[in-house]
Amino acid sequence: MGKKMQLDTRESVRVVTTNDFITACGLENISLKARKLLYIAISQCTRTDEEFYEYEISAKKFAELMNVSPTHVYEEADKITDELMRGFIRIATTKSKKSFRKYSLFNKCEYSEEAVLRFKLNKDMTDFLLELKGSFTQPLLHDFLHMNSPYSMAIWHLMQREMRSKKAYGNKVIEFDLSLEELRQVTGTTDKLKQLVHFKERVLDKALREIKDNCGVKITYTNTKSNRTVTGFHFTAVSPHYITPDRISKDTQDKVDLIELKKKAKVRELTPEEQEEYERLIVNAEQISF
Repeated sequence: MGKKMQLDTRESVRVVTTNDFITACGLENISLKARKLLYIAISQCTRTDEEFYEYEISAKKFAELMNVSPTHVYEEADKITDELMRGFIRIATTKSKKSFRKYSLFNKCEYSEEAVLRFKLNKDMTDFLLELKGSFTQPLLHDFLHMNSPYSMAIWHLMQREMRSKKAYGNKVIEFDLSLEELRQVTGTTDKLKQLVHFKERVLDKALREIKDNCGVKITYTNTKSNRTVTGFHFTAVSPHYITPDRISKDTQDKVDLIELKKKAKVRELTPEEQEEYERLIVNAEQISF
């Protein structure tokens, strides 16, 4: 019998996947709760893992994470795991999209008499989730857990790819572009809500409100066009407490940046760019008045 592991759902835990996984066909068809459990499973993978382990979660913790009544855990777990055992992703293997590979999401799901749910990812998906060295994205699991729409989860994951898994803070601004085609693809709306106004109202704008509430990032956008047709959007991400740089002195901004980086360093390893900035601010710390 394989090794069983306890879940780690701390705020520093990340959902690390290849970029191909984010846009894989199939994910757009799974429900909100099933997607959350999938992301929980993925987030348990660590850099040193060479294979997937079997993880277990108590009925009480499952009810908390899935926001379901403790009296309905068995029914919800049964329904969600049915969906995940049937679920799959489809990856196009050539640019012409005339060839593909399909992968089942989970290898095993089990609910025991001790009211414990156990699950294990499909071993064939290791290329998308383990020992990643190429293009990958690593948003925080915590960002997804309180979202109320699978659209929001899909769009934030896609945006984190473009934002290089960062968040805007202080007076930092992150700008990026996404095509309408790709946004429709990851949300499963290629053949739905065909009028742009309906797509914005029911999918994009709703997702941006949830991202602000759950991820602490305010994102606005403008249309990008080819001739007169909207083909995508230019997004601008800032902190909800953003203040324009001309209203902030350099010393004050250095204070904010250093405090933010110290907070990050307590819960996760800093990226190389963040570490370089942290060291620069530390060197100048004697000149920063706290």
